Amino acid sequence: MKKQLKRTTIFLVISFLTSCGQSDQKFKEKDVIVKQKREQIKISNEKAIINLSQRYNAVLGWDSLDFYTYHLQEIFIDKKKLLCFEGELEDITKKDSSYYLKVKSTYRASFKKYVAQISLNHQAFAKLQKVLKTNNFNNKGCFIVKVSQIISVSPEIKSESEYDGEESSSFLYYDFNESLLIFKGELIDFYFKEEEY
Repeated sequence: MKKQLKRTTIFLVISFLTSCGQSDQKFKEKDVIVKQKREQIKISNEKAIINLSQRYNAVLGWDSLDFYTYHLQEIFIDKKKLLCFEGELEDITKKDSSYYLKVKSTYRASFKKYVAQISLNHQAFAKLQKVLKTNNFNNKGCFIVKVSQIISVSPEIKSESEYDGEESSSFLYYDFNESLLIFKGELIDFYFKEEEY
């Protein structure tokens, strides 16, 4: 009886350890599948952005170079090259009969940040709305823009105010470590990335 109880206990322990190893293996397999799917989506998004920029002969990768603003003005305004702007759609506003997109760059350069203020007509806005709804409002994408103006901003307005009835004051604070480049222009085309889960 003791031998049989001992054998049963050993069998149960071995079965438990085996099943734990199998479930651990299943988790590892699922993790590998998720990583592979994520990598496939990333590659697919990159290809779609490259194809879009090539279709319009737009400049891609401009934000990875430490250009001064005048370099970008020469490329996008003087030479009339189209801008391929990757970023997050932050806001959509309407002014008169036009719509404007505010897009913040997802590329983080060492001392520059990029924002695009992009105008679009009703037809492009309707297409944008449809894509956003079918894409579950994923706001990361690529925008092909005909640039009309590039503005470089570095000073910031700071203010101090006293709540005890004292006067408030404002002053300019110059942040030379960072600058903000604002691209203004017209939307030509766009692509919203498939979300990497």
